[in-house]
Amino acid sequence: MQELLDKGLIEYERWLEETSDDLYMQHELMELKGNKEEIANCFCTELKFGTSGIRGIMGPGPGRLNIYVIRKITQGFANYLKTLKRPISIVIAYDGRRFSKVFAEETAAVLSGNGIKTFIFDEITPVPVLSYSISKLECDYGIVITASHNACIFNGYKVYNADGYQLVGEETELIIGEIEKCDFFSGIRRKSEEVITIDDSIHNEYLGDALRLTGGLVKNSPPTLKIVYTPLNGAGNKLTRKLLDGLGFPNVYVVPSQENQDENFTTCKAPNPERLTAYNEAFKVLDETDSDIIIATDPDSDRVGAALIHNGTKRLLTGNQLGILMLDHLVEERPPKGNQNCYRSIVSTPLFDRIAESSGLNVTTTLTGFKYIGEAIAEMMHEGREEEFYFGFEESNGFLISPFIRDKDGITSAAVIAAMAAKQKARGMDLIDHLEEIYADYGLLLDRSRSFTFEGLAGQETMSEIMDYIRGLNDNIGELYIEDKTDYLYDDTGLPLADVVRFDMDDGSTLIIRPSGTEPKVKVYMFLSDPVSPIDREIVKIFEQFKQEQ
Repeated sequence: MQELLDKGLIEYERWLEETSDDLYMQHELMELKGNKEEIANCFCTELKFGTSGIRGIMGPGPGRLNIYVIRKITQGFANYLKTLKRPISIVIAYDGRRFSKVFAEETAAVLSGNGIKTFIFDEITPVPVLSYSISKLECDYGIVITASHNACIFNGYKVYNADGYQLVGEETELIIGEIEKCDFFSGIRRKSEEVITIDDSIHNEYLGDALRLTGGLVKNSPPTLKIVYTPLNGAGNKLTRKLLDGLGFPNVYVVPSQENQDENFTTCKAPNPERLTAYNEAFKVLDETDSDIIIATDPDSDRVGAALIHNGTKRLLTGNQLGILMLDHLVEERPPKGNQNCYRSIVSTPLFDRIAESSGLNVTTTLTGFKYIGEAIAEMMHEGREEEFYFGFEESNGFLISPFIRDKDGITSAAVIAAMAAKQKARGMDLIDHLEEIYADYGLLLDRSRSFTFEGLAGQETMSEIMDYIRGLNDNIGELYIEDKTDYLYDDTGLPLADVVRFDMDDGSTLIIRPSGTEPKVKVYMFLSDPVSPIDREIVKIFEQFKQEQ
């Protein structure tokens, strides 16, 4: 550890020297002086390109996200693109986070400096529009600067291919190889004069297609529904409101404190529509307006969530519950044709399969990450089979109702949630009431999830130890016996290898555990036919033991 820290201190001194003309970075570096722990976190590790890009805490050094890391990543990416030996064009988008526009402009300057035709949006832009714009502009790749639903200290860099989904497979490894050859300060080529700025025309084209796709799903007196909408200070504000208005929802109340971009997310420290706390401000507006439902899109607007008051209690619909409700709504309003396919990730509810199969739909499971669903859609489209796609979802509030893009779309999904809520209101019910009807028809299968955070270098080692321990469990977890175990890293599952372990327990519960690909967390997913299953308690015991040992 001391040898690693010594190397970190040497790198720290190099950054002090190389950024002498950058007053902001000099200030950031001087703030670290004498803080060995933080110097270790910033300079003893390096953010790695993976899971289609990078996400990390903003700050100085190779272990944090800053303009020098952005330049190195982009130079490495540009060097990879040169190996393709053909003209390349790229479109860049960004959200409203701190430094998002700066990082996007730095990315554009480096790509342009390397002779790559580069487009950049002139305003904050949702991820679905970035995916849409790649084909509209006939680009080869897309990049978006965002940290999605993470706290304000984070930002990220995601790369999309020509088909509009995040990179997968061997190409990622080739890009990593080129990035590793680059330095943060030397060999970086930048030129911003030839970067092409995009106005709102692409946004408007996307909106037109979104209206066309969702219009047929709204059939039950939408004017009676009262909606509270929050973009969580993100990029979805304009388009989501225009879409709801175009579909005939006149009573949409936007949360004032979260309407416009706020890089500090002042009213919502974790702008994640999967968390009930993200709706605190929206519930105030719901009370004031006597509205029926809250709809929230996350800061880059690829995810969507919903909450409401049911029998006097605040209720958050989970991503799994929304996926079930959406599929149920779609099969009623847009009856499936023969040989159509639904997609879900391996950590999403199996109850989805029962509903799909009862409607004559095929179900395909993919690894976690919507890019794998996007990959399947692209394959169908290249073969002229795009009509076979019906619906795709993942439990982390990502949904797609049409292959007009190949990534999750919080904006069109928000319209579907509004349509569902209007339909149930016309019946004198809400979405929770209808969910109970679905459980009565297909069986109860509750979903619960937990995440356990392990920060820093020690945290990385602990997460590795946890996954080793989990893999060693073969007979029982606490008082429950393991009936079946699947290790996606070593077993032949028909899917690419992944650091995921699944257990089917003797009480009918299913447990899936994996480390996050973008955050210092281990995630646990539980599906329970018995609400009082002890599996949740047993898992907490395991993780608490590792936390005590840190």
